[in-house]
Amino acid sequence: MLRFMRENTGSWIIKIILGLIVVVFVFLGMGSFGADKRNQVALVNDMPITMDEYRRSYQNTIEQMRQRFGNNLNDELLQMLQVKKQAMDRLIEERLIDAEAHRLNIQVSDREIQVALAGIPAFQKDGVFDLATYRMVLSRNRLTPEKFEAMQRENMRRSKVVELIMKSVKVSDMEASEWYRQNNSEVAVRYVKFEPETFTVTTDDAGISDYYEKNKENYKSEATRTVQYLKYAFDNYKDQVEITADNIALYYDENPDMFTTPEQAEASHILIKVAQDADDAAVKSARQEAQEVYKKAMDGADFAELAKDFSQGPTKDRGGYLGKFGRNSMVKPFADKVFSMNADEISEPVRTRFGWHIIKVQARIDESKKSLEAATDEIKETLLNDETKNMAYNVASSAFDAIIDGDTLEQAGRITTQDVQTVGPFTMKGPDEGFENGFMFARTAFEIPMNEISDIKEIGKAYYIIKPMEKRDPAVMPLVDVKDQVTADYKASLQDAAAKQSATDFLAMVTDGEKIVEIAKEKGLELKETPFFKKDGNIEGLGRESELAAAAFKLSETKKIVSEVVKGNGGYYVVSLKERKVPTDDVITENMASVKETLSRTKQSELYTAWVEKLKSDSTIEIQPGLLEG
Repeated sequence: MLRFMRENTGSWIIKIILGLIVVVFVFLGMGSFGADKRNQVALVNDMPITMDEYRRSYQNTIEQMRQRFGNNLNDELLQMLQVKKQAMDRLIEERLIDAEAHRLNIQVSDREIQVALAGIPAFQKDGVFDLATYRMVLSRNRLTPEKFEAMQRENMRRSKVVELIMKSVKVSDMEASEWYRQNNSEVAVRYVKFEPETFTVTTDDAGISDYYEKNKENYKSEATRTVQYLKYAFDNYKDQVEITADNIALYYDENPDMFTTPEQAEASHILIKVAQDADDAAVKSARQEAQEVYKKAMDGADFAELAKDFSQGPTKDRGGYLGKFGRNSMVKPFADKVFSMNADEISEPVRTRFGWHIIKVQARIDESKKSLEAATDEIKETLLNDETKNMAYNVASSAFDAIIDGDTLEQAGRITTQDVQTVGPFTMKGPDEGFENGFMFARTAFEIPMNEISDIKEIGKAYYIIKPMEKRDPAVMPLVDVKDQVTADYKASLQDAAAKQSATDFLAMVTDGEKIVEIAKEKGLELKETPFFKKDGNIEGLGRESELAAAAFKLSETKKIVSEVVKGNGGYYVVSLKERKVPTDDVITENMASVKETLSRTKQSELYTAWVEKLKSDSTIEIQPGLLEG
């Protein structure tokens, strides 16, 4: 390890937590340090990416998704998120950024490495860098200090390059104001909806036959596959795992946040608004108003009723109630005051960037931490799951390495003491039984080219290596076998056409926003109104209607009727503007800081994506054929 750190291990106190460094120990680190050209799977401007690097990136990507999505992460979501492509893209980006760092002569000093390592919680004991913990964590993950520090140096060099690119992003007040105005304006509309299922239509054999001929590609049999596979179930390795008390204690020490419930407060407030850049007179006037409300509260007036009468904040209708929250959930002056108060105490006016607050604390909940003893079973289960999964992957990797070296699936199975199994034929719904997630197994199997062998696939609680053996492609089924479905589809198409035509005829009669009321009544049609809604298309009573919302926001006082019929969920709409509501300047000002932050992150993301794409377009990138399939 760096000599300076070895000599000063006792003096490191947490001062900086570098969000730029992501340490994922479970799968033995990331980055290109130490890469060689064996098992090369990609080439970026003559810089190789090896199979070992790709596997690590793949597993790290899955682990980060698991941390992000928690229990919501499943095999189908992993498939949708294109994990393999993400893993390779990350490595390609690393190579390209490394080249940029070299071109720009970006350096990372030993001092920067020291500060970074001191700020990694995994290496700390009681908030201080601990050399023994550092060595134990690295050893457990088969990393040397020299290799790990070199990896971090590379990561930090990349981060510096990215920071240089991000610094160019600026968001003006005008840009932020316009964005907020567009995304927080609201409209309410009147509409008549024409629902296809309410229309009566007739079908005949000639029409059904004609519809079938025009749409016969929609009436195919399901494709099937028969495959061979090797399965490495995680639970098969539980007997080989020993979780010691030291392992449990180390995990407990490395992950304090998992077992700590931060202190919380339950409070209400009354807000008297004043702009952050208001002049002294306005600030003084607002404070005087707040002071008068505070006096009423101290004289015994009901705080919730005072909030309903005087508060200018969004919690006014709830009596100013904010619920339970942690210290970091509120702006600092507000939080500092709340967490210095006792239950049932009312504060004098407190100034934040929103204005003056009178605060009443209902309750204080102290920070609590689950003891090591209480957390032992939970930690043991977590470590057991991680270790059995790692062991299963290592064994599956041995089989996959053998296949890369030219062995057959059967030979790879013998090497890892697993029998080759056969299942099929099955459809995309999956095999009938024997699989925890048959749908994902089938989906994976269908994506592998015939007679090729997949890489390692995580499906349910097992790793699989799959080889398709036989396939049957979809074929158009004769009308006699699908007549019921064709008849239903034909009827639905006639109803849809009738609904659209009726909506079109009604729209032709409407000339302005007021006329729609009169004509709807005359035709016996139900005219409905929406509450105010925003551009995102979530409309109370209708659900998500993006097309309707997009059309509604193009309306104005001079153009109150949408000029075309709007196709929505389950029907066709004729839409008229009822009212538009635009945020006031003071509301925009109040939200300026958060809007700028949001826009800045969005623009940075867009800039980074465009920059990386430009680097890619200017580079020569070769990826092993078939690697990213499935």
